[in-house]
Amino acid sequence: LNKANKNVKVIRFSRNFGKESAMLAGLKNASGSYVAIMDADLQHTPEMLILMYKKLINDDSFDCCCAYKSNRDEGSLKRTLTSLFYKINNKISDVKLLPGASDFRVFKKSVCDAITSLDEKTRFLKGMFSWVGFNTIYVPYMPEKRMYGTSKWSLFKLLKYSLGGIISFSTKPIKSVFIIGVVALIVGLLNFILMGNLANRTIILFISFIMLQLGIMSLYVSRIYSNILNRPCYIIKEKLGFNDKSSK
Repeated sequence: LNKANKNVKVIRFSRNFGKESAMLAGLKNASGSYVAIMDADLQHTPEMLILMYKKLINDDSFDCCCAYKSNRDEGSLKRTLTSLFYKINNKISDVKLLPGASDFRVFKKSVCDAITSLDEKTRFLKGMFSWVGFNTIYVPYMPEKRMYGTSKWSLFKLLKYSLGGIISFSTKPIKSVFIIGVVALIVGLLNFILMGNLANRTIILFISFIMLQLGIMSLYVSRIYSNILNRPCYIIKEKLGFNDKSSK
């Protein structure tokens, strides 16, 4: 970096805290009217940033412009698992993701402020952008070939990241324990009524009640989890018809 350029601001960390933490630090320190996120491996081109910025200034109804991969140049296994992730996420998660959507995007400062207001520690930025609910326009792009080094995202890390993303915005997996508990109770009651051996019927019915109790506990755990995240109950995009005193 050119130290003589006073417009360049750099954040250095004491160690590598991961991609999501790095993006959070950048967003919290951003001060412009428009904010952009791009990778530093030169696969995200500045030309795309300009295109996305122009999309926003030419149509003020949009708050965010996100680039998505028009063609995934990956191995068949990784491509299949990625497609499966988006299908599962969009089926059970509270937020819907466009397949191929990346963190490569340009957005208004209001969107940036909304994202940084989510103070959770385990972050999944793609889901956060969808959750805050601002109007987003998507543009296709093809990543440039990596000029140096190799990706540090192993298959295990991608699976871990994907699972964390689903868990961050869905309590359905843990709530499914309640459904299993109800089914187990119904089976236990039918078994108690229809089967002959009293001891076996009693044991199965007892196990069914335990499963139901675990299911009820899962509902409480999901409610506790939702409250621990401490996400805002709503996000205001703009206020109309308020004077300065009433809006404070």
